Amino acid sequence: MTPRPLAPGLCLVLGLGLGAAACESGPSKHELYMQGMQVEGEASRSDCQPAFDAGMDTHVLDGDVVQACLRKTEEAIALYEQAKAKGLEDLDFVQTYEKALERKKHLESMLRVVRELERPDEVYPGAPPEATQVRE
Repeated sequence: MTPRPLAPGLCLVLGLGLGAAACESGPSKHELYMQGMQVEGEASRSDCQPAFDAGMDTHVLDGDVVQACLRKTEEAIALYEQAKAKGLEDLDFVQTYEKALERKKHLESMLRVVRELERPDEVYPGAPPEATQVRE
């Protein structure tokens, strides 16, 4: 038995459908979402991890670590915004996007505080020396 050929109209519809999908430029909205999650995951395993100071036997958080984490979070948010612009609206995506925005605000605040602690003389110019010394 030989296979039955497709109707010419069906071939045209299939061809147009595949052509339209191929014409979409760049990654899909779901790929952008996954890329954003991947950036956040990599950051949580590397850039957002405080360094361990063996001499002090503790983790040390400095402004550079917070800044790197903030940069990665902003990179993920940019990818989420591209996915949103392409029409991604499912609940998991919306929650992930909102959490990333909250995390960004938290990191910006944390960075401001950490930088103040790192350089009190720059933050409070003209303050008496005893007011800018780090207490132990």
